Amino acid sequence: MPLRHRDISYMRSFQDILSAHEREDGAAVRSEKDVLGAVRAEFSNAEKLIFQARERGFSLSDFFSGEELPLDMELPVRNSRDFYVKKHTTVQRPYMHSHEFYELIYVQTGKCVQTLQNGLQIELKKGQCCLLRPGKAHRIERTGKGDVILKAVIPGDLFARSVCGISLPDKQLIVFGQTSPFAEYLFIRLLRESSLHGIYEKTAVRALLSLLLCELARGTERKGAEPALFYGDYFQTELRQASLAHFAGKYGYTPAYASRLVKRQTGKKFSELLTEHRLRRAAELLSSSDMSIEDVAFEIGYKVPSALYKHFNAHFGMTPSEYRNALNKR
Repeated sequence: MPLRHRDISYMRSFQDILSAHEREDGAAVRSEKDVLGAVRAEFSNAEKLIFQARERGFSLSDFFSGEELPLDMELPVRNSRDFYVKKHTTVQRPYMHSHEFYELIYVQTGKCVQTLQNGLQIELKKGQCCLLRPGKAHRIERTGKGDVILKAVIPGDLFARSVCGISLPDKQLIVFGQTSPFAEYLFIRLLRESSLHGIYEKTAVRALLSLLLCELARGTERKGAEPALFYGDYFQTELRQASLAHFAGKYGYTPAYASRLVKRQTGKKFSELLTEHRLRRAAELLSSSDMSIEDVAFEIGYKVPSALYKHFNAHFGMTPSEYRNALNKR
C-alpha cells in the first residue's frame, strides 16, 4: 500500500524512500488477525479466500509466508484504486496471485525472478522491465540485498488514459529489453511523486506515466533490440575500460567484424551503446550516491568530466547536477 504522509515527512532522496519501504514491510505484524485485515484491504476476493481457508483449516499467515495454497483454493486477486510505486522489499515472501490492475516492474539493480502460474520462470536483469495486464498470475521470488525492484501499480482507468495513442504488444505479459536512461529517470520520478504526494501529484503522475509508456513502446519497435545477456553483461562488468577493441578482443572478434555485428544486431554503433550504458550508470550513481560528478565520470570510463557533461545534457536535456537536484527536490 502507499506510504502514509506521516511516514514520509523526513524523506529527501531516492534511497530514503527505498529504506522507508524496507522498514515498513519489516515492521509488519505477522499475527493472523493482522493478516486478515491486510487480506480484506488488498484483495477483491478476500471474503471468499478467508471462507475457504477456514473451511480447510488453512492459515493465511502461512500462505503469505511462503506456503503453497491448497489446489482447490481460489487464487488471491489484488486490487487498488490508487497509483503507487513501491520497492519489492527483501522481507517479502513469494506467493502466487493475480491483479485487477496493471503492474509495471522495473529492475534498477540486480535481478528479478518471476514464476508464472504454469511454472515458467522469467528473469529480468538490471535495466529491464515488464508489464503485466490484469488477470495475469505470477509471484516474485525472494530478492537479495543487491536487488532493487520497483513495482508500479496502475489502476485500469489511469492506464487507459495514459496509454491513449501508444501501441503496445497485445500480450498479457510484455517483457521489454534494455530500457533507456530516460525511462529509468521517469520511473524514479514516478516513485517520488507517489511517495511524497506533492502538489499536482495526479497530473504529474499521468504525464510521467504516458512518457514512460511511450519510451517503452518505442523500444519495442526498434529493429534488432539489444540482446541484454550479451552486451548488457559486458557493459556491466567492463564499463571503465570498455571500447570496441576491448569488446572485440574479449569475444574473439576483430574490431571490424565486431563493429558490423553490433550494428546488425542492435541497429546502433558500438559507441552509441557504450554511451547509453555509461549514462544509465551515471544516472544510477547520481540518484543513489553522493559521489561527486567528477568521480562519477571517472567511474564510468570517461577520461575527462566534460565528456560526461556533454553526453548527459544531450540525452537528458539537463546537466548531471540538475538531474540530481530534480530527483532530490521535494
